[in-house]
This record gives sequence, structure tokens and C-alpha cells, in this order.
Amino acid sequence: MLEIKLSFDNATLANYETENELISIGRNPQNDIQIDNMAVSNFHAVVKKVMNAYFIEDLKSTNGTFVNEKKIDKYELLDGDEIIIGKHSLFFNFVTKSGKPGLFDETVILDTRKQKELLEKNR
Repeated sequence: MLEIKLSFDNATLANYETENELISIGRNPQNDIQIDNMAVSNFHAVVKKVMNAYFIEDLKSTNGTFVNEKKIDKYELLDGDEIIIGKHSLFFNFVTKSGKPGLFDETVILDTRKQKELLEKNR
């Protein structure tokens, strides 16, 4: 799950939790995350989930999209990244179903004959 905190001037305006594969950001009310500020383009940026990664893409906005203070066109988001759109910040955190940070819930346990042989050999 993706958690997004929208803030302005160090004050939290909204918190979003989503598993959507596409999240639109902009001033227009049709966006998933609306930022009602004239410095934000109507359709400013979009976050897309591709496999187990999230990417943010600027939609040729007037004032640009910044990740960790660097202007981007497209960028793979990492846990804890700060996105600046206009005068607003969005903080992205990846949370598993268990409520712990990260993209995956648990490590998959290999239950194969080869894995069992390796484990026995190294005991």
C-alpha cells in the first residue's frame, strides 16, 4: 500500500492510503489528489505503479515537479521521498499489509528439494 502525506508550510493537509496503480495529482478536482493552488497545473503529475515499483511523471506542468529538490520528468519513487509541487510537499511511504514499511509483506520461504539440501549441508 502507498501512503501519501500532503503538506503545506510544515502543516499536514491530508493523508491518503491507496493501492491504486494510477494516481493523478493537480489543481483540477478530477484528480485523485487535488492541490487547490494556482502554482499547480490542472493536471500536474501522475504516479504509476509498475510491477512492485512506483514512478512519478511530470505532465509538462508549468512549474515542474521536484523529487528531493531535484527537477524530474520521470522518477522511480523510493520510500520516504519528498515530492514538491508548487509550494506543497507530498511524502511517499510504502507500507505492507502488516503495517510495516516496505513493498512486500514477507520473505517467501523456498520449499524446494535443492533448498533443503543446501540447508542440511550447511548445518
